[in-house]
Amino acid sequence: MPRMTPQRRSVRLTRLQELFRSSRHGYTARELADTTGMHIRSIQRDLVVMQSEMGVPLSEDNGRYSLMREHRLSPLSLTLQQARALLVATRLFLRYSDEGDPYASGALEQLARIMPEPVRDQVMAAAASMDRRPFNPDFARNLATVTDAWARRRVLRLSYRSAGKAHPKQVLMEPYFLEPSAAGFATYVIGHSQTHGGMRTFKVERIVSAEMLPQAFELPSTLNIDELLSSAWGIIWGEGVEVRLRFKPDVAWRVRETRWHPSQQTEDLADGGLMLTISVASLMELGRWVRSWGDKVEVLAPSELRQELREEAVRLARLYTAKPKPLRRVRSKPAPGADDPAGSVA
Repeated sequence: MPRMTPQRRSVRLTRLQELFRSSRHGYTARELADTTGMHIRSIQRDLVVMQSEMGVPLSEDNGRYSLMREHRLSPLSLTLQQARALLVATRLFLRYSDEGDPYASGALEQLARIMPEPVRDQVMAAAASMDRRPFNPDFARNLATVTDAWARRRVLRLSYRSAGKAHPKQVLMEPYFLEPSAAGFATYVIGHSQTHGGMRTFKVERIVSAEMLPQAFELPSTLNIDELLSSAWGIIWGEGVEVRLRFKPDVAWRVRETRWHPSQQTEDLADGGLMLTISVASLMELGRWVRSWGDKVEVLAPSELRQELREEAVRLARLYTAKPKPLRRVRSKPAPGADDPAGSVA
């Protein structure tokens, strides 16, 4: 029998959840064992894990387990145009995440079953693509815990390592939203941090461990995720800073055809170029996009972003006018009793 790795176990638990969601009457442990080909004792252990560690809302009646009715999603019936919209969303989903996610691949497989024939194969291919990605059991476990707490409106205790920090710290937070970021191939949880006393954003990939606490919270009735992020270029919100960008004529058409930000205003220039004015909270996030245009764009405001790019241009000029330094690779240490590997470079 193949060794039970964390990835295989996660896939198996996901499969069990799919079975419960698709059955109104539930299963006995024996029926689950016969359906999955697993030993009944393994199934019984999985049922305990699903209830105690994963928080899956199972009810039990005379040995028959089923998903509580309010947690079972209704079946869907899609038109071709609705299926096309979900297919595009699926492709975007694959673009934003670089982690393997058995819950995601399982969801895509179920989605494929209700798709019209023209798009079914593409959604199944997307599920297979997700299955082939590197699997991080810690990330999958933390994301599942965050998701449960978000859905149940329960407080989270996070052990969180901030960017550039060597050691994690403990944070208590109320998860309000889950938000992806395509630019960083990351998932963020946004909510009220009891530790910081205000709204904060936490990158799920930086969570060392997550625990859902029994304390409940109320979602503010006036809070709207789109309004909150209206000043964000990516995921960072706050007071907006006006940015004015002058694009050269040969790329003006490309800038003009896209709505880049809710605040944007455009102005056609006499030379065929384009002025783009936006208000964003994070110059760091916007700066990555500005750099992607190279010398086709000039920052006119704010002065700090213009100065930052000017200093960076000087450093780049020095880097690329100098002769490349020889590479120094780390020497691999030989195994005890083995010869030093041939061809290793200092």
